[in-house]
Amino acid sequence: MIINKFLQMFSEEYTHSKSIEQLLEFTKKTLPSDGTDKIFIGCVLIMFDIGLTGPAACHEYLTSIVQSGKEKIGDTNLLYYYVNRMNTNKMVSKYLKNMNQDKDFEKHIDLVIEYLEQFSFDFSERIKKHYHQKVG
Repeated sequence: MIINKFLQMFSEEYTHSKSIEQLLEFTKKTLPSDGTDKIFIGCVLIMFDIGLTGPAACHEYLTSIVQSGKEKIGDTNLLYYYVNRMNTNKMVSKYLKNMNQDKDFEKHIDLVIEYLEQFSFDFSERIKKHYHQKVG
């Protein structure tokens, strides 16, 4: 899966040189620069910080991290909680610290999830789509 190859490449750069230049360049070419890009970059960095690097850096884990931005315990957004209470990485903070002030935060989360879902493989869904195209 192509996205996983990119994530592994970003992981190698981050692990070996603490650089995210390739991630920044990819994001600039792939996602809008309206806050959606910051969500994507911040969540990728979280994935690396929690130990999901190399072959473990995959779109399934990244999708789970991004989806935490839609989940709450009470009134607390899980992604916001992680960034402000558990995170120790300054780069994560740089991209996600002010997400609670982003009036389009939900829209940006949805765009990243929609982007990542393009790489999901659901065999049953593909069969159903094919069936419906042929039958009706």
